[in-house]
Amino acid sequence: MTPRLDLRAAFYGGAGFTLYHAWGPNSALPLSPHFHDEYLICAQLQGEEECQVSGKTERFSAGDVVLINPQQVHTGNQTGNAELEYLSLYVDRQVVERLAADLGAPTATPEFTVVKTGPQAELVARLVDLLGLVREHHGSRLYPHPATPADPEIELPAGPDPAAAPGPAEDLADGPAEDLADLHGHPSASAMAPDLSIDSALHDVVLLAFEEFSNLRQPMLRSTNRVGHRKIARSVEFIRNLETTEGAANVTLDELAEVAGLSKYHFLRQFSQVVGMTPGAYLRTLRLCHAARKLRTTELPILEVALSVGFADHPSFSRAFARHMGMTPSEYQKLGPI
Repeated sequence: MTPRLDLRAAFYGGAGFTLYHAWGPNSALPLSPHFHDEYLICAQLQGEEECQVSGKTERFSAGDVVLINPQQVHTGNQTGNAELEYLSLYVDRQVVERLAADLGAPTATPEFTVVKTGPQAELVARLVDLLGLVREHHGSRLYPHPATPADPEIELPAGPDPAAAPGPAEDLADGPAEDLADLHGHPSASAMAPDLSIDSALHDVVLLAFEEFSNLRQPMLRSTNRVGHRKIARSVEFIRNLETTEGAANVTLDELAEVAGLSKYHFLRQFSQVVGMTPGAYLRTLRLCHAARKLRTTELPILEVALSVGFADHPSFSRAFARHMGMTPSEYQKLGPI
């Protein structure tokens, strides 16, 4: 039997971002291959872990920052230890595109060119500073909470103690992040309106990450999400351009193999090796990414969102979504508009 997670986790939602803070004795439970529709900037606060990113093994230690592009396949916590704690910032693509436009950068849609930065004290401090601000002004969606109905089919984190402290990173929020804010002359949170201070902190993180570790200024630098196999790259591009409704749900393996110009057998084998997951898993994950965006950008009922991305009913969608996101569709929707 798969053990249930004993993970303490907090989700925070804001304009253009989602922030996820995880800690706890079993936070190192492995995560299967998956991807997100946003940019991921993840700070390793404590512990060590090993992950697969685009088919390559990466090892991360405390102080490292992990940078993942939209729809870049990766695993998580393959050999993480019990002290693992990390802070993941999911940044909407439009935030990055606006940044590039405001800077007059030659790359309209920049992507990260490294996966692991090595120790980055300032970037980690900026992330912790953002965590402190959203904790103070927005509150968190601790998940699951006591009101969440139990579902034996969903392997989810154990509910955090409502009386417990927000988490180990709280001590960091009053340390290096504040010192750096003073050093750079940034106004304190108390001197700014809450939304403005959060927007400013988000901008600082995104600007620092993309100026240092992307092709924002140098379009010829290669994205880490580039698919090296030309024929498989053609099929991936085809999948990404599918309609977000029934098109992605109904495309067949034969059609994808034809797009790639390979036999079905060779296509399935090559796709899995190069991309890091099977075509079917890739399509299912893409549907869940589309659903997540609809939950935060529209007022559609959850059932309509489920049907629009190819699920037959609410329960099957909720189970799949919870496995993918770590929280139910209704809880994710409560994070507020992107």
